[in-house]
Amino acid sequence: MAPGIIAVDVRHRSTLMKSDWFGTAISNPGFMHSLLATVALHAWVFGKDTIDAILHHRAQAIAAVNAAILTPDGISDANIGAVFNLLTIEESLRMPFFDLHEDHTVQLEIHRTGLQRMVQLRGGLGAIKTNRILQAFMLWCVASTSAFCPEPVWHVLTEHQAFDRSRY
Repeated sequence: MAPGIIAVDVRHRSTLMKSDWFGTAISNPGFMHSLLATVALHAWVFGKDTIDAILHHRAQAIAAVNAAILTPDGISDANIGAVFNLLTIEESLRMPFFDLHEDHTVQLEIHRTGLQRMVQLRGGLGAIKTNRILQAFMLWCVASTSAFCPEPVWHVLTEHQAFDRSRY
C-alpha cells in the first residue's frame, strides 16, 4: 500500500500507514500473511507472481487467525484487519479470470460472518479507535459501491447502535 493512500493527507505527512497498518502486521502473523496475500494478488494481476503465492499466504493467514481467535486477544485490531483482508481476497478470487475451479462462497461467508461478529463484539465500527487506518478502510468499503464490499456485512457494521456518526 502506498503511503499516500490516506486521501485527506494532502501533504503526505501522516505516518499512520507505517505505524498503525504495517506496525500491526509486524506483530501479528495472521495480519502479516493477509497483507502478503493482498500483495501477491496485486502482483499476480500484473503478471509478477503466482496463484500459489496468494493461496499460500491466505492459508497461513487463516491458520493464524483461527489460532488467535482462541486467545483473550481474539478480537484485536490485527485479527479484525486480517479477516477484513481475507474477505477482500475471497471476493477477488471469485472473479472469473482467476479460473481456480473452486467455490469461494463458503470461505467468503465464513469471513463475512466472522468479521461481522468480531466488529459487533468490539462494539461496532466506531469502537475500533486504536487502529484508525483499519477503521478508515472499513468505512471506505461501507461508502463504496464496489463489488469487493459485500452489502450484508457492511450494513450490520454501520447500524446506528454499532456506528454512531455523531462522534466523528
